[in-house]
Amino acid sequence: MNALAEALTRSLTASTRHLVVLNTERAEWTRHPWTEVHARGLAVADRLLEQPDGAVGLVGEPTVEFVAGIHGSWLAGRAISILPGPVRGADIDQWAQSTLSRFTGIGVTTVLSHGATLAPLREHPTAAAVLDVTALAQPGSATPDLPATATGGVLQGTAGSTGTPRTAVLSPEAVLANITGLLQHTRVDGATEVGLSWLPLYHDMGLSFLLSGALSGSDMWLAPTSAFAASPFRWLNWLSEARATMTAAPNFAYNVLGKYGRRVSGIDLSALRFALNGGEPIDCDGFAAFLTEMARFGLDSGAASPSYGLAETTCAVTTPIPGEGLRYDEILDPATGSARKHAVLGAPIPGMELRLAPVEQEQFGLPGREVGQVEIRGASMMSGYLGQDPLTPGTWFPTGDLGYLSDGGLVVCGRVKELITVAGRNIFPTEVEAVAAQVRGVREGAVAAVGADGLRQGLIITAEFRGPDEAGARGELVQRVASECGIVPADVVFVAPGTLPRTSSGKLRRLQVKQELEQARS
Repeated sequence: MNALAEALTRSLTASTRHLVVLNTERAEWTRHPWTEVHARGLAVADRLLEQPDGAVGLVGEPTVEFVAGIHGSWLAGRAISILPGPVRGADIDQWAQSTLSRFTGIGVTTVLSHGATLAPLREHPTAAAVLDVTALAQPGSATPDLPATATGGVLQGTAGSTGTPRTAVLSPEAVLANITGLLQHTRVDGATEVGLSWLPLYHDMGLSFLLSGALSGSDMWLAPTSAFAASPFRWLNWLSEARATMTAAPNFAYNVLGKYGRRVSGIDLSALRFALNGGEPIDCDGFAAFLTEMARFGLDSGAASPSYGLAETTCAVTTPIPGEGLRYDEILDPATGSARKHAVLGAPIPGMELRLAPVEQEQFGLPGREVGQVEIRGASMMSGYLGQDPLTPGTWFPTGDLGYLSDGGLVVCGRVKELITVAGRNIFPTEVEAVAAQVRGVREGAVAAVGADGLRQGLIITAEFRGPDEAGARGELVQRVASECGIVPADVVFVAPGTLPRTSSGKLRRLQVKQELEQARS
């Protein structure tokens, strides 16, 4: 077995704790000992060893059989790739064709699925075998002859928010190093810890959070992302019921609960000691509002953990130590007199390093801060992108993120490719977007600020909008951005909800937005 499969086997067979899965049809949680998950994984591995060599693709909701499918793939020495199921309103036939094409394009020879996604995948001719993971993952007396050595880890899709999505090739050793480093940094005690997640397992943060429970032997509660999306406040009820000590979510989830937190009652969050906020830019005021509202239910503000990571490093790069809480660097913009807050994202986890490489742009509007491109290296790094030359071990990897160092760790303030330059001034789109999102009717997390090139240079803001007074909202948006960001938008474009292009993990594709706007303006 490879290092990751060996570590999981040791942890799962020694643990006396559980994987706890939400059955949405029965609206109840089902407990499965980690030893059972391992036994189910052996059954999956036994069947996979009969299949042709190649990676294993997985699609489906997070059931115990699905989790066993992940473990069983690694026991069989196979790399895994997890892709999302169809979104609401999708053509199921087209989704199945696209999913199978993506799988076979990265070397998947066996697809594991279940439930509503199984039949559509089986209806299409493909070079990959499509198997029912529920049927495979039945514990029995299987004692497969597991490979002594194997290189299969994770084929992880990157966000692709600034370009074409690529596939990061993560070795078992890299995945293990990242999760081990995170567990050490956050001081996890498997005997007492309780994790809870509704994050999709096809996302690096969702998969890593699951593995943090499996490798530490902690209790891990898993709910489908669709259950959270249907009613975000369920997350708080789940945390209370589980007496969860650890959870993770992107910024928008904390913002929603902070904004409408007064509706909440009858929960207990006093056990929660680590609430990771990552996957997208941190809104300091929104996160602070969540902490303030949830303090009524015993939440310690020290649990707040704004973090930084990317798929190319398995997941985590920096995170605060539990108890440090939300810290931010507040900067007074001399051009506008307004203050801007940037979250401090903690120090690198063990095994990872970062540095700031010089960049050509100088006018960042961040007096006293040495802004550079964030570069990283370490034990968690990918081997390279699929189909491209491998990375040389130990070399610095440019992330494309702009940042600087503050007391307590890294501050990320933008992206190199997304930086907007107007009249010689560099503008971070995330700051403009945060201001624009305060306008009534503008959908939070659905605002894109881009720069126009050519003769008609300037700042363009496009936002998903729903409301009766579009003209009034447009005027308010221009006034807010001019007052707080010191620049007058050249244009404001409102579009219908759900229109802006996004990655599979929900991040806005700003470069695609820019291209579409330029085509419309030409």
